[in-house]
Amino acid sequence: MKRFAQGSAAGMSTLLLWAAPLLIIAGLSAGFVTQRWNWLPLSLLSLGGIALLLWLIQQSRVSSGFWGRRSTQTSTNALLTVIAVIALLGIVNFLADRYTLEIDLTENRAFTLAPETRDVLQNLDQPVRVLVFDPNAASRDRLLLEQYRRQANGQFSFEFIDPQEQPALAKKYNVTQVGQVIVVAGKKTQRIDENLSESNLTPALIRVTSDRPIRAYFTTGHNELPLIGGAASLSEVAKLLEQRDVQLQPLNLLEKGKIPEDANVIVVAGPRQPFLRLEQDLLKEYLNRGGSLLLMLDVDVNAGLEDLLKNWGLTLDNRWVIDGSGVGQQVGLGPDTIIVSTYGNHPITQRFAQGPSVFPRAQAIRVDPVKDDNIVEIALSGPQTWAETEWKSGNLEFTEGVDTKGPLPIGVAITRQLSNNPPKEARLVVFGDSEFATDGVIAYQGINSDLFVNSVLWLGDRDQKALSIRPRETTNRRLQLNVTTSRWIEMISVFLLPLVGFGSAVFVWWRRR
Repeated sequence: MKRFAQGSAAGMSTLLLWAAPLLIIAGLSAGFVTQRWNWLPLSLLSLGGIALLLWLIQQSRVSSGFWGRRSTQTSTNALLTVIAVIALLGIVNFLADRYTLEIDLTENRAFTLAPETRDVLQNLDQPVRVLVFDPNAASRDRLLLEQYRRQANGQFSFEFIDPQEQPALAKKYNVTQVGQVIVVAGKKTQRIDENLSESNLTPALIRVTSDRPIRAYFTTGHNELPLIGGAASLSEVAKLLEQRDVQLQPLNLLEKGKIPEDANVIVVAGPRQPFLRLEQDLLKEYLNRGGSLLLMLDVDVNAGLEDLLKNWGLTLDNRWVIDGSGVGQQVGLGPDTIIVSTYGNHPITQRFAQGPSVFPRAQAIRVDPVKDDNIVEIALSGPQTWAETEWKSGNLEFTEGVDTKGPLPIGVAITRQLSNNPPKEARLVVFGDSEFATDGVIAYQGINSDLFVNSVLWLGDRDQKALSIRPRETTNRRLQLNVTTSRWIEMISVFLLPLVGFGSAVFVWWRRR
């Protein structure tokens, strides 16, 4: 009986010895990770303290010289080692939860948020909730939303909701099908009907947190490019602008007789008839009082805006820029279509890197800087391009001394300081082509839409928040095998490799025998 009692005491002592540090570390970890010292971490700490106290009392009663024994010192060292290891694991887990480190090794950085998105998230000044009405959402959606949450400094949260279990909430936000996403900030909401992605979630965030929209007026009455229609329209870029809370309005200067006071940007997109003197004066006056104007002017078209451009130190070259590199021809483009991959250092283009944009039948812009103006050539043709003088004849060959060799500016952005107190400036962006923003050209998958959208947003004074974000395209890396190759791979993996392994084992056994 005495031996049985001693064995039971020893077992209880070992149990308390292990339970005490585990409970203490669990309580500390729960409190630090959740930052809530509620009943759970406090209960774990209390149980750990009680277990440690009971163990000490039991050891003291068993032996009066307990603390002087060598076994006690060894056990104490072991206990301290266990506590240190568990504490280290708790600290590592705490740091991993608070400060995550991710390395994106994918080819197109598919799991890395764009700098534009990080700027928007880090500047959120109000809480934003994302409600995904799909209880079984894809793991990529959860990963994307978790990335947003980590970048938003506590201002971003998300929730996956089953519309069948919460029909009242689904009715409140007019959810009609599973998979719809609602972005909520205060009283403003924005619906996302397509698959959740960075290219549609970030614009939705901007729209619900914006304190004011940009109003962009597109001039009419001169056979400009339409906002709706087919390949020759601006419908795709118009849709992108509307997603970024840009209100698009038509403006007939002759009928209106003035430029609306709420106009943030005026867009002149590919006019085919000249602006009359009254209209020219209205645009000049608009710029002189601190307005923003986007001009997209085609070659050999008299838009009647020469005087306005001259006041800003610009002249249209009125010759086609020809691509002599042959790169465009490899993808089915003619020599009169240039591929631009060189951009100036400007908020419109600062994140483009070397992405290509396509300009069909573009003209260069001659720049004679006006004093104190900040002029940036935001898009330049390559060194193997030239401005062709005989472009009308179809003889597209470079002639030394007659044609102008590239690089040539295709797009120019100018900022003019009008006054310092109060600060006031005018902004002008000019492209020597209008087709680059049409639906038919954007289909080439370049960054044409980014170039146009970012120009409008910069002119509307939103260059730091709402720059365009394109969806990430995943390269198809699938290996297509024919039937014969598939059978050989199957035979090698199922029969030959196991046979080689088994034969090697038999050979080693035989040699050792």
